[in-house]
Amino acid sequence: MATGAAVAALLVAGSAAVALSGGGFGDGSGTRTAASDPSARTARVIRTDLSNSRTLEGTLGHGAATTVRGGGEGRITWLPSSGTTVTRGKTLYRVDDRPVPVLYGDLPLYRTLRAVNTVGRDVRVLADNLLALGYAIGPQPAPGRTVVPMPAGPGSEPGSGSEDQPAGRPEKNTTGRNDAPDGKPSPEGRNGSAGGTASAEGTASAGQSAPAAPVSAPVRVEQGDAVLTTDLINAVKRWQTAIGAPATGVVDPHDVVVLTGPMRVESLQAQVGDPADGELLKATATGKAVTVPVEAGDAGGIARDQHVTVHLPDDSTAAGRVASVSTAAEAEGDDSAPKVDVLVTFEDASKVKRFDAGPVQVEFVGETRRHVLAVPVTALLALREGGYGVQLSRGRLIAVTTGLFAKGQVEVSGAGLAEGARVVVAS
Repeated sequence: MATGAAVAALLVAGSAAVALSGGGFGDGSGTRTAASDPSARTARVIRTDLSNSRTLEGTLGHGAATTVRGGGEGRITWLPSSGTTVTRGKTLYRVDDRPVPVLYGDLPLYRTLRAVNTVGRDVRVLADNLLALGYAIGPQPAPGRTVVPMPAGPGSEPGSGSEDQPAGRPEKNTTGRNDAPDGKPSPEGRNGSAGGTASAEGTASAGQSAPAAPVSAPVRVEQGDAVLTTDLINAVKRWQTAIGAPATGVVDPHDVVVLTGPMRVESLQAQVGDPADGELLKATATGKAVTVPVEAGDAGGIARDQHVTVHLPDDSTAAGRVASVSTAAEAEGDDSAPKVDVLVTFEDASKVKRFDAGPVQVEFVGETRRHVLAVPVTALLALREGGYGVQLSRGRLIAVTTGLFAKGQVEVSGAGLAEGARVVVAS
């Protein structure tokens, strides 16, 4: 867009030019003199697409880092190295030489999962992850069913029923199916229905010992919930054996780390021997991204999924998309304006595989006007009657309506103005 200084300059130049013409729209005798001046330059009226883009400085990396905290008692006995990529089921760190694996989800485990028929979205996180890792978890009560939570004290060991596979061995999904949160079959495949599942009446299916007496009122299974059935508890035991953890069938919040997806270890905040209940490491997304600090007052025109162009250190470009715009504005100093972080991801990751980090420029495209008439901004003349005009090379002055300003060009329209005509521009 034209800056305030540029517009002021145009007004001065325009006033001088209009003074030559007497400010009228007659035969333009005054403007002929100006246009015939050898020093006068002209430009052609073109038909084109205009976009008022802006380019901002950014930093190539892996985006904002997430702090991973440990919990519970014990000492850190192993940590991954910086740059390690961690995925579902893999050990992120070890406490007292016990592995703490990664699960995927949007909800952290917030309670100990022990009692048969415990219902909740945290149980869904556990069930979906075991299913994705290849463990048969048995059928799940459908949304709308009710189940009766069982006691978790002595004499009611989790998963006391018979197991359907040797402990610790992931098995292929064979029969039955597990309902996803939306009530549809899970896209991760079928699962065996081995073992028993406690029913709404508190009884066990064939092959299971009779459960203990219920200790609470029935609980309704809602969309997004899962139920800690005896089948699921048995799957937990087999998984625990496979990763080298005690096969208790009980999952404590500190036994796992729930991440939103694959992550890359950016830096370590602790070292081996430190207590487990503190900040352990920082992790980022695995893909490359650009972080662009934008003054909060200028971020209104930037929206999620907006297309951008990233100018890389080797002068090549890569197409990107706005992944997020932070809502927390922070100032770097007392005199600096608050800024928000705009995260840009790449549409083709191979375009940036040569670079790990570095400064880049991000071009944000705002409003776009297609197939419009445009002239250089320096062709505009401020009219005494108000508004703007342009002077044809033969001397005629035409009043115009201006539209979008972009990269030294301005959209114009007016009676008698046509593509290919030549207009006088300021020298």
